[in-house]
Amino acid sequence: MNTHYLKEIIKLAKEGKETLLIRKEIIMDDDTTDEDLGMIIRMMYRNKVDVANQTITQTQNIIDNAS
Repeated sequence: MNTHYLKEIIKLAKEGKETLLIRKEIIMDDDTTDEDLGMIIRMMYRNKVDVANQTITQTQNIIDNAS
């Protein structure tokens, strides 16, 4: 099995953990305090990292089982 694309998926998932895109509506909401905004951003980032880590683990398992 060619694992080139699977390794690329892992690479992209790792790179994806380095950034977080936040919609301007979330940042500019006057009803959201800075403390709440920080909490929202941390939750968004943790969720993104969790999903990326799951992708990495599952993809690595596929690579390992294909060998």
